[in-house]
Amino acid sequence: MVDRRRLLAFMTTLAAVELVPRDVAAQATGSMPGMSGPMTAQQCIESCWRSHAMCLATERYCLDKGGLHAAASHLALLADCADMCEKTADTLLRRSSQHAVVCLACAQMCDACALECDAFKDDDRMLACAKTCRDCASHCRDMSKQPI
Repeated sequence: MVDRRRLLAFMTTLAAVELVPRDVAAQATGSMPGMSGPMTAQQCIESCWRSHAMCLATERYCLDKGGLHAAASHLALLADCADMCEKTADTLLRRSSQHAVVCLACAQMCDACALECDAFKDDDRMLACAKTCRDCASHCRDMSKQPI
């Protein structure tokens, strides 16, 4: 039997790395672009999964690109950010009473990753990673203020 949460997370991850159209993943998860209102745990989980997938894909991209892209500290930050986003999504899925602390830590990690990726001003892939991380940071800060 397929675990619905894992399937939804997988669809969101695929959309984040653009393997399936975003609107297909959005329909599967029940969240459509342009939704407003207070941050929900599901929206934050989806944002964390997008950032997780983007950081992993960008890490691979940087390894292939070489040069400054493949600096050890840069690759480590991408890997750390991916891990933190995954753990934050897991924490929210468990409805942890400590979700605010974890969400704030994730926001800090995503902010650091976005700042570093923004340094590659002429690289659209790096700028896309920075945007995804900034979005996740914003969502995690919002979620840290919400009950779960």
